[in-house]
Amino acid sequence: MKRRLSRSSNPCYLVFATLIASVCLGGPARAADTKPASEGGVTTDNRALAEVLFFTARGMMEAHRYPEACQKLAESYRLDPAAGTLLNLAVCHEKQGRIASAWGEFTQSATDAKHANRPDREELAREHIAALEPDLPMMAIDVPATVKVAGLELVRNGVTLSAAAWDTELPVDPGEVEIVSRAPGYLPFTLKVKIEKRQHLKVSLQPLELAPLAPQDVVFWTPKRKVGAAVGVVGIAAVAVGTVVGLGVLDNRQKSDAACPSIDGHLRCTSEGADAMSKAHTGAWISDIAFGVGAVAVATSVYLFVTGSQERAEPTPPKSTAWTFRVNASPLGARGVVEGRF
Repeated sequence: MKRRLSRSSNPCYLVFATLIASVCLGGPARAADTKPASEGGVTTDNRALAEVLFFTARGMMEAHRYPEACQKLAESYRLDPAAGTLLNLAVCHEKQGRIASAWGEFTQSATDAKHANRPDREELAREHIAALEPDLPMMAIDVPATVKVAGLELVRNGVTLSAAAWDTELPVDPGEVEIVSRAPGYLPFTLKVKIEKRQHLKVSLQPLELAPLAPQDVVFWTPKRKVGAAVGVVGIAAVAVGTVVGLGVLDNRQKSDAACPSIDGHLRCTSEGADAMSKAHTGAWISDIAFGVGAVAVATSVYLFVTGSQERAEPTPPKSTAWTFRVNASPLGARGVVEGRF
């Protein structure tokens, strides 16, 4: 009698014309397959969604829409890992031609059924395992020592292979196989090969190429150059002050010389001459200091400006503004809330 593999409980439902069981897979399957939500297992929402996906996938399988059905069964099993779902997923992959995936799922189903004391399910799974094994393609990925670099990662058809799986024959679904080898600081390498049923294939990887160094953005106005420019402005201003004061000193000296004649080797200054001489001395002192500060500042500015070209400006994260609008419902009505992020 042809039977269906049920996800939940009695009665036994018809599922696939290809599954033949000697006994009905009866009993409360869900209670035996998964842990109740109250015990920290699958949540009620996940279980409900998994149930919908499961029965939707069964309808797709009856319509021979296997790729879509397998995706929904896989998601159903992820949400609620029921043994019946895994068996259905294995059959779906078998129908899809992904015999290595189906073989692995039937193997897991047989183990789960043995632990759950379900000899009917175990027998059914092992029948499919025996039928699939002769057709399994086997592939070994050879990783020479020249390929093994720090952080090397191998991905086969989107699944990462641990180092223990390298250089070892493993079952793989027939068809095109994509192998990606990658490591930090290296360019990823992608290799695509085809493998047929019953074929044993060994694939050798090539050494990875070093990735080129990312060019750094050179910023003209680095922080050091900005400081150098500011110091240069101060230096130029100091030189300008020294020049202006120096011109005043020359003028006062001329006035002092005119109002302070030398008589018998001694200067005889009028009050205007003495005042001009005093201003000339004070101005000379200020002018000297201003020229000294200006010279040091200009020299420092030149140094900072030249050495500042060796710096790299730190990237500044872009500022973004995001606005969101949401509506909060409550027994008293609804209200809109506008939120902004700066």
